[in-house]
Amino acid sequence: MVASFNWFVDPFGIYQSIKIHQVNAIKTQQEVIGKFTIKAICALEQEYNIFILGSSRANRGIDPTYSALTARGKAYNISLAGAHLHELKQVFDFILKHQSNIEIIIFSLDFFMFTDRTAPNPNFDQSPFGETNYFLQRLKNTFSLDEAYYSLKTVYDNYYADTTIQATFLCDRQGAPKPNTMIFYPHHENFIKTLTSFFIAPQLYAGYCYSDTRLLELQQIIEKARERGVLLKFFISPIHAWQLEAIRLSGLYPTFEQWKRDLIQLLAQDHTKYPQQTVYTLHDFSGYHHFATETVPRHKQQQMQWFWESSHYKTQLGNVVLDKLFTNQMNPQATDFGILVDSNNIETHLANVRRAQQHYQQTHQDDILEITALAKEKLPKIPTLCPH
Repeated sequence: MVASFNWFVDPFGIYQSIKIHQVNAIKTQQEVIGKFTIKAICALEQEYNIFILGSSRANRGIDPTYSALTARGKAYNISLAGAHLHELKQVFDFILKHQSNIEIIIFSLDFFMFTDRTAPNPNFDQSPFGETNYFLQRLKNTFSLDEAYYSLKTVYDNYYADTTIQATFLCDRQGAPKPNTMIFYPHHENFIKTLTSFFIAPQLYAGYCYSDTRLLELQQIIEKARERGVLLKFFISPIHAWQLEAIRLSGLYPTFEQWKRDLIQLLAQDHTKYPQQTVYTLHDFSGYHHFATETVPRHKQQQMQWFWESSHYKTQLGNVVLDKLFTNQMNPQATDFGILVDSNNIETHLANVRRAQQHYQQTHQDDILEITALAKEKLPKIPTLCPH
């Protein structure tokens, strides 16, 4: 009886069972099972032909309801905070398995996704994306009295409460903050916190180990997309100049450039193999352009237009990214934003970024001193050896 009741109410939206208004139509208890599971379940509720795949940068910065996407269909942002490439490959496989109408996957690439040193993420492994048998575990939980409690609460909420806001938050917003909801955001404080986390975390810059395995997984994603006839549009995320300087001060900038070369090589190999098919492109939005060199304010009352902190950009900048990807619209403020890179221009592009880097260092000396002092304080004194 408990299992039947839990299956019928389906408080977490696992089984996609029948939905009855004022009984179980709104899954008010979904947050109990974690954001990753919510993402997977919401992605199953409807058909989409466009998916956004990436880390928290894409999750917070790319709006699936922006006009550049809605003009081409229905989009879902299935990006996951902190995800590395192995996890994103599993999400990619999940999409291919459960969605039949996929036409485009917008793939946001971040440097930290390509390290061998990754922190275990139990929330991912326990979600439908994980490689464990998630649905058998959920079936076991369906017989539990704990889940019966959440079923009863779901029925209560549906009958008595206004659940419109929560339903919209869980599935429709897809993780992107609403415009103007974060007032007096302490940008400088969060710049420092973000850079500190990158300097001290072994799975980020403190122990970064560039991985051939991650490149192989990306190659497998490309091959599967070809087999399925899905268009991949790759882009390297915008990051603030402070974040780029953190990469340099961590001694990783040569690896950062080599990573870009390797991405180009993978796409060139794909084009050689499929010369008659649509080219999979890569736009590089990282660099010392107008957006990335936005002044970091010291006071909460001073708000940034394009970034939350050094690693995460706002949807306003995400919209500029989408315009570039789909309409090739050139923003007059930054003609060097979102360069389409390939085998022919990658070295010229990297050299241009290095020149812009030198100019930034010359014109923002106070910022450079502050970031340098933070790196000296936070970076590990003894290098962490990469696993073999």
